[in-house]
Amino acid sequence: MALDHPALSVRATRSFAAATHPVRTFSTALVPPEQRLPAWEKHNAEALIALECRPRRDGEFRAREDNLQLGRVHLARVRGTAHTVERSPDLIGQRPTGALALFVSLRGEALFQQAGRRHFLRPGDLLVCDADGPFVRGFGDGLDELALRVDRGVLPEAIRPPAPGEPLVVRASEANPHGRAITRLVGRAVGGRDPMPPDEQTIVDLLSALVGGGTVRSHVVHRALACAHVEDRLRDPGLSASEVARAVGISVRQLTRVFAGMGRTFPRHVLGRRLDLAHALLAGPDAPALSTAAVAARCGFRSTAHFSQTFQARFGITAGELRRAAAQHR
Repeated sequence: MALDHPALSVRATRSFAAATHPVRTFSTALVPPEQRLPAWEKHNAEALIALECRPRRDGEFRAREDNLQLGRVHLARVRGTAHTVERSPDLIGQRPTGALALFVSLRGEALFQQAGRRHFLRPGDLLVCDADGPFVRGFGDGLDELALRVDRGVLPEAIRPPAPGEPLVVRASEANPHGRAITRLVGRAVGGRDPMPPDEQTIVDLLSALVGGGTVRSHVVHRALACAHVEDRLRDPGLSASEVARAVGISVRQLTRVFAGMGRTFPRHVLGRRLDLAHALLAGPDAPALSTAAVAARCGFRSTAHFSQTFQARFGITAGELRRAAAQHR
């Protein structure tokens, strides 16, 4: 059937729009210097967290933010020249978030000051705080970090935000599987290395396990680590339940129960995420150069025929039809 058939065009467009979560970029590069600061503050207030920004007097202010919204979870990579930001009580009253914030330093040294206490973050360090608690942050060497905002309403009721002045800090040298998994997932999603957004529930589970400690039920912790391992190894056709169970430290039978609690089997979960990845590739800018067989191989499928059948069953169109429909939207 030709692509310009009305029914197919509508179907392909809906599939393309429904499964696409574009990373949106804001940069001060094209903003006049005198307007950069208010434009940057306005963007952050709308896209991430409202902050008052104070650049260094001896330098020109430049900044860029790559944002990805997943329901009630927001991911970002933020870069900028040396400056200081403050989340004051007045600003919190005007623009509350009702969220936890997580920051992962990628370059330089960053200051976090709250309730009279100072914490210095170096590359690889991670910090979680209540986004509605007053704080000051400083980036004397410039800013390059990952940021995550998660609405408290999607977290288990037992999760309480860190107390003022006592944020959760995980150093790069610490063997914390939840913090490391979050860093990998967010970094791939907004760092330009992965066309597929991470699973929102996996991010929520990982943050819950990171912050909640012993208050989080074991099945949530196991689910978080299992799903994160699947995300890491999704492209490998040899990914198996035994490998994931071993990585999480549970039996295959326990792993089966973990996924049953999500209303699916382990194989169905892996298949669904592989199809999501394939959809992202076929809707992406590199799609014209990718054959259906190449996409299948890159997404961990051993059989192109199996990939084609399951893709059409999931999205209602073939891989080739989606590729052409996506090209029309560019």
